[in-house]
Amino acid sequence: MVGIQIPNSKRIVCITGSVWTGSRSAPRRLLVKEGFVRPTWFTTSRRITDANYRRTSLSNFHLANASKKVLSHTKFGGSIVGIMQEDFNAAMEASKQGVLIVGPPEIAAQVAGKISEAVIFSLKDKQMDVSTCLDQAIQSGQLHRINVNVLEPGAWTKVYRSIMETMGLKLPHWMD
Repeated sequence: MVGIQIPNSKRIVCITGSVWTGSRSAPRRLLVKEGFVRPTWFTTSRRITDANYRRTSLSNFHLANASKKVLSHTKFGGSIVGIMQEDFNAAMEASKQGVLIVGPPEIAAQVAGKISEAVIFSLKDKQMDVSTCLDQAIQSGQLHRINVNVLEPGAWTKVYRSIMETMGLKLPHWMD
């Protein structure tokens, strides 16, 4: 799976961290409005994010993983969740801007390890540490930490602006 072809005009953005929000101004929602597509995840039992999911049996997961059809996965609460390569490819094809993956750092680290164009944004409160599973992404320059104070007015707009600028993407007209 190494050497996944990514069109020059598209990006892979991974958002991880311990600061989440259901706000309409959350970066994940704004990136989708700007043309990023979130891939469908698989689960053997439970969901862990607000992404769309499809269930798969443990046996089917192991077969897919052995056949290198799993892009990334992690164990969570007694189940295995992740993203199949075919679902990532479908999201990339359907997108205008690229793929947005929102989830735990283990997922982001695996994606970045397989796709050198992937960029990870770790959204953390200033006092929080970044997960050690992201060490390789730090070394490769793929990780960008953004300190977030969720109580600060306009915090999510600042985060979104930072993501767009880091990715070299044009800011939407409402941010000018």
